[in-house]
Amino acid sequence: MAYVKKTLAPGEEYLYRAHFNWTYDVGSLFWLALGLTPPVFWVAAFAQEYLYTSALSNAFVILCVLCFFLGALITLQRYVHKWTTVIAVTTARLILKTGLIARDSHEVSLDKIEEVLVHQSFLDRIVGRGTLTIRGTGIAVIEFPVLARPMEVRRKIEEAVFSTRGLVRRHAAAID
Repeated sequence: MAYVKKTLAPGEEYLYRAHFNWTYDVGSLFWLALGLTPPVFWVAAFAQEYLYTSALSNAFVILCVLCFFLGALITLQRYVHKWTTVIAVTTARLILKTGLIARDSHEVSLDKIEEVLVHQSFLDRIVGRGTLTIRGTGIAVIEFPVLARPMEVRRKIEEAVFSTRGLVRRHAAAID
């Protein structure tokens, strides 16, 4: 969010920010739980003294520590990715910024957007997630990560595009 506010041009306004779906957090916690599984088994076995004096105990301890750190590292990496990814719509641009130390930014002017494609499988529709692909004039193609409420994000982008081009949706005008 701070990136978007710092890069706003004079007269440009922040309109909308997209978010990751809750399934991304579940996937992150899955890796942590998977990393914690061997240590939990080791503690259970140690409590029953099965591995207390065994030579296998030392190897299993090392395996447990490695599994825990690997699970924690993958979880941390996924959360850093989530926290440092910004998907925003302004009155002039669509912005996708990723990265904590190294920054990768994709921006497309709203008047250059030709298509907004939504990809949702059956399961994606049930859990409320999907991916967006934005096609702009020329070779501009932006692939977004899995987002929450992709149809709402698409609608916000299209509203901003119509507003930028000075167009009003006919069915929206007919309703009023």
